[in-house]
Amino acid sequence: MRRAALPGTLAAALLAGCTGGGYALPEVRVYASVSPLGAQALSTLATNRRLARVVYVAEPQLADLAWFGDPTQALEAAPLLVRGSAPPQPDVEARYGDPEGRFFPLCARARVLLANPRAGLVFMPGSLAELTSPRLAGSVALVPFGRGEGPLTVAALSLLHGEEATLGFLAALGRGRPQLSRSDGEARAAVASGIAALGLVGSEEAAAGAASAAALEPIYPDQAGVGTLVFPTAVAVLARGKTSPGARQLAEWMASRDAETLVAARAPGYLPLRRSVPIPPGVRSAGDLRSPRFDWNRLAAEKNLLAPRLESWPRPPG
Repeated sequence: MRRAALPGTLAAALLAGCTGGGYALPEVRVYASVSPLGAQALSTLATNRRLARVVYVAEPQLADLAWFGDPTQALEAAPLLVRGSAPPQPDVEARYGDPEGRFFPLCARARVLLANPRAGLVFMPGSLAELTSPRLAGSVALVPFGRGEGPLTVAALSLLHGEEATLGFLAALGRGRPQLSRSDGEARAAVASGIAALGLVGSEEAAAGAASAAALEPIYPDQAGVGTLVFPTAVAVLARGKTSPGARQLAEWMASRDAETLVAARAPGYLPLRRSVPIPPGVRSAGDLRSPRFDWNRLAAEKNLLAPRLESWPRPPG
């Protein structure tokens, strides 16, 4: 499983670690498929809190602990997960965690629309379905649904609306000549430059767009309907690290309100799950958003089923 291995320069910087005060911090080998910004925040905070020296590895099989981008990624590593290893989080809604205690959430990420308020849009969409409007043809930037967060997004829509309706939505969106981007960051740049009027991006890029000189406008879609797609990240102590005091100590801290507060502040766009956690501009608390509930096992199965059919999008499959 090689999703989102950290770039070489970042990995090298993180591998250096640091210690202080003559006390050698325990080394914890971590696999991270979150964004580099989130991974950098974890490394810095773990050192500052005198918890561990985080060493990033490219494969979960080599790790003591993993920080996955969403629960379906955690379930892809199911043989490495340890039932009951997740620390308790009584102040976090149970819907975000794993009933079997194999992983626990740390903040969440959402699929967000990002608008350029100077683009002269004929209307401001409030739902994902409205992206198929002919009036928005050629003005929407996004990553093809076969890549990045696309399979997860489509799987969630399929569970909410049915496979037939979801594939119809994708076909209509494809006919609208979307501007295809290589990454959410590239989609944000297209919106900021005025090449596109709207982007479908992750909440990290939405927060970056809101804080930038372009002052882009994040729109959390479907708040009047089924809700915005919100997916918690997933932290797990893996089989290799279940006897590691350093891994367990780091996991216990990552499950805390203190960790969520600091990650949300240092990695804008990571949505806190606790309503009491302060949030930066352009970000909403997950607890303040209407969002659908998912069975993570069902979502992972739907993602695996649909992913091969999305590889050719926006061309029809087959």
